[in-house]
Amino acid sequence: MIHEFLSDPNWLNPQIDYLLWVQNLRTHLGPVFENLFLHITMFGEILIPTLVISIIYWCIDSEAGLYLFGLNSCGILFMQLFKTSACIYRPWILSDKIKPVASALAMAHGYSFPSGHCMISATSWGGIAFLLRKRKFIATLIVLLILTIAFSRTYLGVHTPQDVLIGLLSGLVFVFVMHYILKWCKKNKNRYLYLLAIFDMTILGTLLYVILKSYPLDYVNGKLLVNPYHARYVAVLFCGWVMGLVNGVLLCKRFFPFDAKSGSIKTRVIRGIVGASVFYSIFYPVNNYFIIHESHFRVALPSMFALGFFVTAIYPLIFSNVENFISKKQMNNVKSV
Repeated sequence: MIHEFLSDPNWLNPQIDYLLWVQNLRTHLGPVFENLFLHITMFGEILIPTLVISIIYWCIDSEAGLYLFGLNSCGILFMQLFKTSACIYRPWILSDKIKPVASALAMAHGYSFPSGHCMISATSWGGIAFLLRKRKFIATLIVLLILTIAFSRTYLGVHTPQDVLIGLLSGLVFVFVMHYILKWCKKNKNRYLYLLAIFDMTILGTLLYVILKSYPLDYVNGKLLVNPYHARYVAVLFCGWVMGLVNGVLLCKRFFPFDAKSGSIKTRVIRGIVGASVFYSIFYPVNNYFIIHESHFRVALPSMFALGFFVTAIYPLIFSNVENFISKKQMNNVKSV
């Protein structure tokens, strides 16, 4: 029913007209603005928001990091659930008049609705804006970034307005929902385990759903428009990643809490640089490897789980223990003198 409504020509045609208008604008403005929006849209991908949230979690405020990771995980998880439920094709499939920017196609595969970039932007940058809501100038700049990322998806020709709008609105809902859920959890630390159980059951349910459900098999000139195997595979990658993040952050909060504000500014800066460098050096090649090698279906989920778990649990435990060891050694040296 959702697929039929969103694919209705009476609903889609005005959106295609808008994309054609933007496409005409893009032609007149030239490659400079294409490159500008190609760089802006990267702020809606997983890598940059995860790096920013990780640094907040490790070095600035672990409570804020917990909120942002939970929020970001909701956005990623439900993005996949919505995409595989609606099965809406990309704009250039809906109309052969749409000519997307070729450089944007690498991150525009699979189904279109809703926009993953918008969902991730709303939950990641939107969560940061919510935490900084008392600093109105900074929060306003972040909101402008979110809206610019959203516009970039239509400017590049890879999403319709409905994809963008629902991605933003869904993310906005999660911003407030996660705030009140964690507020409830703070009253009893065991509630973090209840929340973890809900997350894990939702993730497992999503995995079963995307693997077992049927997908449309539409061909044009003998070519399958969207390969169901690819849609399932991408969902498995994301589910593994999210499961690693939420298990790490909630188990750490319940059993091995740490204070991101501990240590000197120098210590926290080193902590952030080391963590970000290790994460980037692992995430980028691993993520690209699994996207290219879809045959490694069974290895993808545990690998992405391990990567997410490293970010939210293993690295915090490593730097906490190392810093405590160094601190005790320094104190013993002072006493011996």
